[in-house]
Amino acid sequence: MTQPATSPPIDTGASERSPHTFTWILELSSVSDVPGELTDTAREVARQHLGPGPAQWVASEAAGVANLIVRTDPSLASLGRTVHETTELLFLDTILRLVDPNLGRLTRPLVLQLAQGAMNEGATLAAVLRALNLGQAGITEALLHECERLIPVGEQGANMRALVSSVVDTHNQLADVITDMHPATENPVRGLHETESGVLAALLSGRGRPERFEQVTRYPLDRIHVAAVAFSQREEPEKLVATTVKALEGMGCDQIFKVKIAPNVLWAWGSVRTAGDLRLEPPPPCNGWTMTVGLPGSGAAGFIASHDEARALQKVAMMAGWRNLGRILPYDRYGAVAELAARPERLQRFLEVQLGGLLGDSGRETDLRSTMLEYLNVNRSQYAAAQRLHVSKNTVSYRLRRAEEILGRDIGEDLSPLHTALLATDILGADFAAQVVA
Repeated sequence: MTQPATSPPIDTGASERSPHTFTWILELSSVSDVPGELTDTAREVARQHLGPGPAQWVASEAAGVANLIVRTDPSLASLGRTVHETTELLFLDTILRLVDPNLGRLTRPLVLQLAQGAMNEGATLAAVLRALNLGQAGITEALLHECERLIPVGEQGANMRALVSSVVDTHNQLADVITDMHPATENPVRGLHETESGVLAALLSGRGRPERFEQVTRYPLDRIHVAAVAFSQREEPEKLVATTVKALEGMGCDQIFKVKIAPNVLWAWGSVRTAGDLRLEPPPPCNGWTMTVGLPGSGAAGFIASHDEARALQKVAMMAGWRNLGRILPYDRYGAVAELAARPERLQRFLEVQLGGLLGDSGRETDLRSTMLEYLNVNRSQYAAAQRLHVSKNTVSYRLRRAEEILGRDIGEDLSPLHTALLATDILGADFAAQVVA
């Protein structure tokens, strides 16, 4: 990579710290041992001011985002190592500023050096800003995930809003500086950093103007929206986009907006003019991916609310690892489970009361739960349940009687709580349910 003749000095000494805004960042860690691309100086800054855990987290998370950037923008393919190094430094710069705004002075000159170096090697300013935009989206998703893991549920909302706001501000400031490095091209390029993921993050945080989002993305907000979060165990972003778009189109959506968050995570929205245009029974997805779907919502508020629901359900689906691959999970069916799962101790108590002796992980107990769930899904029709389970009607009848014996009550009583408990074990899995109540 071509570097400027002289490098800005990097101060690795102690700075006058302002109070920590996001102290939980210092608890970040990664089980992945991905080697980083940072220079020795930048690595020392990371370890001195953050510690080894956050420093390794930065290296691990940045690697996946850098790979996505290169796959998304083929013009950067020849600059793979530069993109990786810049993305890792961008992650580091962002979390240093979140921990203490004064610490940005340690990394920002290096980020600008790398951006200039990429353009010296042939990358256009537009490509650099697009890469910055994807990097910001990846940072936001990674930090939101860690916030859910490390922050108590009651404090997550305020932390997430402040987090998104701070990351977007940092992103826009950096994009402005990079654009100002090339004033001759400012007319056609200046607005590029305020592209899809940037205005989306601002809108979701409550800071962005809906009209600005519409202007940048060309996606209309004055409609009925359904949000989706698609995720896969494999890193196949193009396939994930194609299958998500197909699923939303299958629901009747004629306008679709999507943002790649990570190589295996996609946020998407589909919209229709009227609620009657929606087909809420989605087609079955392909193998290897999962999609959670929020409730329909109107206007900008519905756009945001539906996304919040899809993300809440994604979190529940991932509590049991990858067992939900190959499924579309709608919030209208599993929303109550998502609300319960936000408080594991509440979920534990609920499952104990509702299912009791049916919470084991043996094949018999699994069959009894699945039979009860299908029976309730089809409005208590033994014949329809037998068809869906591919067993005889007599088998369904026997299993229902046996389940009632274990529960000590008639399945026809308190249907809604029982149905919710069965949906919880369906999405979380028998093994997870057994651990919850152990």
